[in-house]
Amino acid sequence: MKALVVGGNGFVGMNVLRALVQAGHDVVGTRKPIANTIFARKLGAPLVKADLEDEASLVEAMRGREVVFHCAAHYPRFSLDRDGEIATGVTRVRRVLSAAKRAGVSRVVLTGTVATVGPPGDGRTLSDERDPAEPRSLRCVYHAVKAAIEAEALAANGRDLEVVVLNPTGIFGELDVKAGTGFLLVAIGNGLLPFFVEGKTNVIDADDLARAHIAAAQRGRPGERYVVGGHDLLTSELLERVAEILGVPFTSKPVPCWLAGAAATFAEMRQHALRDGGRPFLARELVDVVRFGRWVDTSKSVRELGLAPPTPLQTTLTKACAWYVRHRYIKDVKDVRSAASAATSARDGAETTRVP
Repeated sequence: MKALVVGGNGFVGMNVLRALVQAGHDVVGTRKPIANTIFARKLGAPLVKADLEDEASLVEAMRGREVVFHCAAHYPRFSLDRDGEIATGVTRVRRVLSAAKRAGVSRVVLTGTVATVGPPGDGRTLSDERDPAEPRSLRCVYHAVKAAIEAEALAANGRDLEVVVLNPTGIFGELDVKAGTGFLLVAIGNGLLPFFVEGKTNVIDADDLARAHIAAAQRGRPGERYVVGGHDLLTSELLERVAEILGVPFTSKPVPCWLAGAAATFAEMRQHALRDGGRPFLARELVDVVRFGRWVDTSKSVRELGLAPPTPLQTTLTKACAWYVRHRYIKDVKDVRSAASAATSARDGAETTRVP
């Protein structure tokens, strides 16, 4: 396929770029006019400048492409202006969808989030695509923004443009330059996580998610959303596994969600007032994601997209930890480097048969 990855220098975008290149597809990635492209330039795909605030630049980047992977949907840095953040998210996704239509693109695959999936209905124990977002969760800025973006994208599905939405769970892997989801791994590795919020979570390998994007472009039904995940576990179980891999003590203490939420909101207000461009150590959306965490049923994605079994959790976490160690996010841990080298070799060998 001839593909364009919007957000080609982001965590998900770079993993999708790499998977497309390795599968032999003709792919280009977009980058902001001012952006860190050190890692993206090494993936074997050209990068073009395009901005979500400039529809003309998006149209130009999309010309001649059959599929657009939108891996750069708005992610609110602060949880202080719900209406403003929703407006930003909806406006930006509208530009991407409008540009795709103008450029003659046939399909858009949107990287969404499991945060738009609610608690299981009909007596089920696991959440899936049939479950709408829980109303309480939509009071949270992150959840509200992502739900609005997803609704806008699905509403654009029609004769002129096919739209498929992926709803990934917590993503861990290589190329997480900003240490987004991987913040927890980095904090544990450096002894900087004094407390955590207990809750349900699901972990997916970034390589598995990249392959799911390709499968969604090739096999996904227009107008549908697909939950893609890997392993269900509790936050404490995840952190204990990471501490064991890194060989560091796990001393973090659980705190009530209401206390963590209040502390995160205060931290965001303080950071916003400083106007230094940074984010607080404890971001409110991380608390909210755990608070409304889900264990999920991915059978629809497996059945319709033909996804392979998920990468073993130990492999995923080891590979991610080693990437942070290798690039100095975490102090050097030689055992992690060795284990990750083996995991990476196994991944590279498997990709020749697993990539759709």
